[in-house]
Amino acid sequence: MHTIIVCDWIPPAFGAVGQYMEQRARGRAAAGGQTTLIGLGAEAATEVTPGLTIRRLAAPPVDKQASMLKRGLWALGTSLRLLRAAHRATRAWPNEPCEIVVTGSPPFLAYLFIVYNRLVWRRTLIYRITDFYPETLFAAGHLPWLRPLAGLFHWLRRGATRIEALGEDQRRRLAESGVPAERVVVVRDASPIQDWSRRTPVARPFPPDKAILLYSGNLGVAHDIDTLCQAYERHVRHGSDRVRLWLNGVGGRVESLRGFCAERDLPLHFSAPAALEDLPEVLRACDGHLVLLGTPFWGYVLPSKIYACLELDGPVFYVGPTQSDVHLLSKDRAAGYLQADPGDVDGCAANLESFADRAMAGRD
Repeated sequence: MHTIIVCDWIPPAFGAVGQYMEQRARGRAAAGGQTTLIGLGAEAATEVTPGLTIRRLAAPPVDKQASMLKRGLWALGTSLRLLRAAHRATRAWPNEPCEIVVTGSPPFLAYLFIVYNRLVWRRTLIYRITDFYPETLFAAGHLPWLRPLAGLFHWLRRGATRIEALGEDQRRRLAESGVPAERVVVVRDASPIQDWSRRTPVARPFPPDKAILLYSGNLGVAHDIDTLCQAYERHVRHGSDRVRLWLNGVGGRVESLRGFCAERDLPLHFSAPAALEDLPEVLRACDGHLVLLGTPFWGYVLPSKIYACLELDGPVFYVGPTQSDVHLLSKDRAAGYLQADPGDVDGCAANLESFADRAMAGRD
């Protein structure tokens, strides 16, 4: 069977969904399947290897600071371009069984594919649900006027042949929206890093008497930074002042975190995201990994960074709800796990002290 996978940004462009979909496409091709991966890139390009075709459509990056209308128009236009490219790919294999795997990014993509499949393709369509839309918009407080139409999106979602959820928390959210249990399967991502052989860490950005807590990846609206910021200020001003934050990423809340620290003269090291092949050296240069999630977003967003953190087996410092699979995957880890609920500044500040204690003890 020929498989067509459609997502947003494919490496080397930065995008977690594309990383996992490329990994899936290459794995399937290596196992002998015929796969076409369609996504976005800085330039239009087509890469053909045995069993695998990767097609990148040239697209400008979405402006995170633009209005919701402009971002919505970008998502709609980009989704239509991806739909056209997928249609051309189906016509290239007219006489063979074909399944289509569509992700939830850009936001309109999956719904367009589900409708088009019912009307035109009539193929097996697998919805690899990543971030839920429009639920993530509602959780962020955006477009409340769209809430009466939530049932329409739930109905459209049920039009997929099968839904692949990232975790048990997403399965629960899908059940709440009326998706039959037999139509949902949990398929977890693996770490996007396949080569951990590069073991020499990059230079640590803080002195050796400080415990470094690293946030690496996208820092967006779903990630709760308020609790961490308040706890970090308390730790520096009134605590032991042994923890230092390192931000290695992009996203809509990067400037908010940098601005908070700059205004209060709190230590923060910022670096641009490392290339995937360089990431092991970055992840090994810290004492623990920071994962953030706002309470309204559990089950709608699963921070994919958790998979690399678990594979690296380093301490995980989580500020987020226990309903999320981040907690489910991390709570039994022997290497060290600290969790605080969003809004629990006292608990988060206490965890910073515990994190510093463990990091310093590990050096003795």
